[in-house]
Amino acid sequence: MRNKIASLLLAFSAVSTLISCSTEIEALDIVKPEPKSEQYYADLRAYKQRDDHEVFFGWFGGWNTDSPSMIGSLKSVPDSVDIISIWSGTYNREDLEYVQNVKGTRVTYTIFAHQIPKTFLGGENHDQVTKEGIEAYAVALVDTMKKYGYQGIDLDYEPGYQDPAGGPFTGPLVGPATKYPNYRDNMAVFVKKLGEFIGPKSGTKNLLIIDGVPYDVHPELAEYFNYGVVQSYDSGGFSDLQSRFNRAANRGWKPEQYIFAETFEGGKATTGGVSHTLREGGPLVPSILGMAHFLPEFEGKIAKRKGGCGAYHMENDYNNTPNYRYIRQAIQIMQEHK
Repeated sequence: MRNKIASLLLAFSAVSTLISCSTEIEALDIVKPEPKSEQYYADLRAYKQRDDHEVFFGWFGGWNTDSPSMIGSLKSVPDSVDIISIWSGTYNREDLEYVQNVKGTRVTYTIFAHQIPKTFLGGENHDQVTKEGIEAYAVALVDTMKKYGYQGIDLDYEPGYQDPAGGPFTGPLVGPATKYPNYRDNMAVFVKKLGEFIGPKSGTKNLLIIDGVPYDVHPELAEYFNYGVVQSYDSGGFSDLQSRFNRAANRGWKPEQYIFAETFEGGKATTGGVSHTLREGGPLVPSILGMAHFLPEFEGKIAKRKGGCGAYHMENDYNNTPNYRYIRQAIQIMQEHK
């Protein structure tokens, strides 16, 4: 039963083959990453094993290693990116293991955490939510993670927000409360079971991440997650980020757990997001850089560091000059927070 979930979670979109109308053979310039020394990579891996720095987290879409462009390859991602979460594309084990084993980058996969597949629902019609079914679903997700070589799971959790399939997200893990009054309790069962295998309570290095609306879960669940990623898209300034963090802090989240993410969808990678006001004033900056600069106020003082910052469809930053221009700048800014 655990294996049945693999087909539901990893149905990555097939990439169409483009066929040229020309009869002439045109040479392709294959872009390859610049080689580095073994000592460089050893130092890089050692750095990423530490938990004393802010991380860069990115959702990676359009995974495609068959293209002559490196935009679809995980190898193209800047070396200092800490966590990549697969959003869409075509799975490639060699590409995955290269960034994991050589660069020390941890790679997770993202799922929508709202519904429970019928396979794990009870009753004659497979429509009854049970503790046993929720736990079995959690274990199946972990089995999938292990099978494909990922190092954690990212739960896209958006109660009250729009489902890409249409209408608000609905399900026994996400609500709404009018239909699923116990959805937060169901989510607690789900998270605690996952926490036996991944996340800070598991005793492993495998990550348990929640994005979207992390603070909606029961406050006692915050400690089960390595990171909560808030989709602070189109953030106009530090006050917006502070307001988002305040909601989380009131529900048990700490600054070093929270990641603020911008979207690079819809052409926004070319500008690094939108214009953003820094706490310290000065010229406006691209919002992804504003998130890198930002340190939340917590318990009456400015925190020394946060969890980090990130980007949705991070791969779109590849097309800037130099490639991954804004992500590289964001990482450099966060290095100043010790």
